[in-house]
Amino acid sequence: MDVDALIRTISLIVAPAVMISCCTLFLNGQLQRYDAISTRMRLMIQERFEILRAMENTPDPDLASVSETLEGIENLRVSEIEAQFPLLLKRYKLLRNAALMIGLAILLFVICMCIIAVATIIHSDFTAMLSLFVFLLSTILVFAGGTMVMLEIYKSHLSVRYEVLHALSSGKKTPPLTLPHRIFRVRRVHPENASS
Repeated sequence: MDVDALIRTISLIVAPAVMISCCTLFLNGQLQRYDAISTRMRLMIQERFEILRAMENTPDPDLASVSETLEGIENLRVSEIEAQFPLLLKRYKLLRNAALMIGLAILLFVICMCIIAVATIIHSDFTAMLSLFVFLLSTILVFAGGTMVMLEIYKSHLSVRYEVLHALSSGKKTPPLTLPHRIFRVRRVHPENASS
């Protein structure tokens, strides 16, 4: 193999390497979003448990009106959490699938680099076509992952919209774009009723 052929082979292998770098940057951003949603879900579940635990305790009779107000606000927040949680799980799944597709695309780009090197060494038209097919498949996976990310970004807007409109209406009105969902009302459990 002469120097010109070697340089041409290296330049052919560099194209998938550029795609690997781009996909890695893209994947890094998606993994950060994935982690942020995971953290948010854990915090919401912890907040829900704390609210339920606080509502379970018997209030001081002197603070009955404050307790009723807090109970209404706590019910509102618990209903917001329970309505948002399925949406967050869907977004979490979308980001997971997008990250898996982009990760698979990176793997296929690496395989494509190896196939290009083999195709150049053995001068095989079939192997060259195989490398093109693997490259195009990888590009399609990146496109599909990007589409899922855009869908997740759209759904994140719906989640924020729901929380803001639901809170501003004090729970009286549920924004229509997030339907159907089920709002659970938290019932207060009295200790004397819990034992029976």
